[in-house]
Amino acid sequence: MKKTLADKLADRIDSFISFFSPRAGLKRRMYREAIKISDRFTAYRGASRDRLRSSWLPGGGSADEDLLPELKDIRERSRDLNRNDAHASGITSTMTINVVGSGIRPQSRVDREVLDISQDQTNIFQKDAERVWRRWAPFADAGSRMDFYEIQHLVDRQILENGEALIIPMMIQDPIRPYRMALQVIESDRLDTPSDKRGDKSIRSGVRIGEKGEPVSYFIQKTHPGDIRYAKREEKEFLEIPAFNEYGRRNVFHLYYVQRSGQTRGVPFFAPVLNYFKDLSEYAEAELVAARIAACFSLFITSEASMDVSASGAYDRSPAGQLIESLEPGMIKHLMPGESITSFNPQRPGSSFEPFVERILKAISAALGLPYELVAKDFSKTNYSSARAALLEARRYFKMRQEWLSRKLCQPVWEMLLEEAYLRGEVRADTFYENQRYWTSASWIAPGWEWVDPLKEAQAAEVGLRNGIVTYSDLYAQEGKDWEESFEQRKREQAKLKELGLEVNNGNNAKQGQQAAGQETPQDTAGEQTADVNAG
Repeated sequence: MKKTLADKLADRIDSFISFFSPRAGLKRRMYREAIKISDRFTAYRGASRDRLRSSWLPGGGSADEDLLPELKDIRERSRDLNRNDAHASGITSTMTINVVGSGIRPQSRVDREVLDISQDQTNIFQKDAERVWRRWAPFADAGSRMDFYEIQHLVDRQILENGEALIIPMMIQDPIRPYRMALQVIESDRLDTPSDKRGDKSIRSGVRIGEKGEPVSYFIQKTHPGDIRYAKREEKEFLEIPAFNEYGRRNVFHLYYVQRSGQTRGVPFFAPVLNYFKDLSEYAEAELVAARIAACFSLFITSEASMDVSASGAYDRSPAGQLIESLEPGMIKHLMPGESITSFNPQRPGSSFEPFVERILKAISAALGLPYELVAKDFSKTNYSSARAALLEARRYFKMRQEWLSRKLCQPVWEMLLEEAYLRGEVRADTFYENQRYWTSASWIAPGWEWVDPLKEAQAAEVGLRNGIVTYSDLYAQEGKDWEESFEQRKREQAKLKELGLEVNNGNNAKQGQQAAGQETPQDTAGEQTADVNAG
């Protein structure tokens, strides 16, 4: 009968007990031998605890156990990087510009088949709903500082820096505002557990958790805990805000990416690479200081004769009496008798500086899921094919974040706003509350991106339309445009051209002109363009 691993360990320990029983250190030797045997029979080498892996002892805590005790330090260091590190700040700006850009806008899409309404009723409701949105968006901020698209920027930036964003929908009565609904964005530092409730195990870092792990309420401090100079004593108190009101509407939007089951708070975007950023910054600073020293061609004069100055006055001193040791370009310094200077040539930056920085940035880009070209803003080593591949990879990631932000923030806000507009009688919907989901259905149009090569991309779009691979809606959405608005604008332009007696260019004039001149059309050169792309 084949022995199991446990049987083998037991036999080995029994043999050692009989052999080492008269000697000291029996238990220590037994454990050491048992560990050797267990390492030898590990199914996964990554679980080995031999001499080379003995210091690799990760914790086995839950998502909150691993995150919450260290969240404050990670969050503050992430903010410091965004304030002071050039690459981190550039990455955050790149992310928000590509994800939000000029703003993610709604396009009302009523499901008229489910609602059993006519096309005319559908068109009227959709136009009224979008008109309501355009009136409300400039007044979206409860603090009257931002419109809704600026709020999108701030929310996306806070998710990157802090790992999460908190938004509280409010109803404000103000004659200046066209609608009462407004949004208040607060920093995640204000979400915390009050000191008198630290013993309550159901509250995790300011969030009261229910039996199924759902958020029940949020403890939010009235002011920022770091607002020491301006906040009043009574403003340091906490408010417990229920997650939902009696009608099922959200009282708090707590937005973050869930990376582990049971995770209560969000992880900052730069958490995996904080050390990389810090080490790279300090290394670059050391190289810069060394280069500045190398640039100081100073002159030191040594004299064996006695000087007419006393030794105490030969050196510059600070008010505290400490010697001032510094170099500056063109400095001429007299030395004390018997002193000399040993030359120092740091030769910085060295030849390994740029490859090292590039390698670290590639590691950072891999950890963050972004192409190196966007992280370093360096396209000097790429051709058309590689640049296009890098941008497409990044845009897939940006698209995912756009859709996530649309689902988690934009759509719920749209539903709340249309509900208020319905109660005000500004949109007509006979069965609004019975079919609210279908009345408030919308598609969200994110800003588009510039084409890498406009000619090649336009030809590909034309082929896609002709073969039915893509639709006009798809193409206009890629440009961040509403296809219906674009078609209506084209119709107005064509009508104006006819009114003025000008020739209407429907897209065929250019082709006819090319053929008349004996030039090749884009279709004729499609094979050459494809070969050019493949050649890269």
